[in-house]
Amino acid sequence: MNIEELLNKYFEGETSCEEERELRHFFTQGIVPKHLKEYSPLFAFLEKENRQAKTTDTEPATKQRRLRRHAIYTLSGIAAGLLLLLGIAGIHRHLNAMPDSYVIIDGKCYTDENLVREQAMAAFRNVSLDEDELLDSLFGE
Repeated sequence: MNIEELLNKYFEGETSCEEERELRHFFTQGIVPKHLKEYSPLFAFLEKENRQAKTTDTEPATKQRRLRRHAIYTLSGIAAGLLLLLGIAGIHRHLNAMPDSYVIIDGKCYTDENLVREQAMAAFRNVSLDEDELLDSLFGE
């Protein structure tokens, strides 16, 4: 197929990738007939863009992209860990819930109201003072 037919197909939007590659190659090689010279800048530009696209697609990830990706992975890992700790703490709190009312006497936890009342009355009896003892302890002579 000659170049003029390919050009007509190109402008009609009916060319394949291989045919467009052939057109770019023809117009960037330098030997172009005078009546087709007006298309040379177009295909030169397309060839240049094609080369740039290939080099940017095949370049490895830049250092900045790698750092950004690393930071995202690190932060998401930290967030997942915190959520896990909060979940464990919430479950632990509900499984080991303390009763609403309790008293600690001599390092032991008591929840029985009657036992607590008896212990309190015994403690009050041990510290009860008569009026003279109270005045002596407050104003000690």
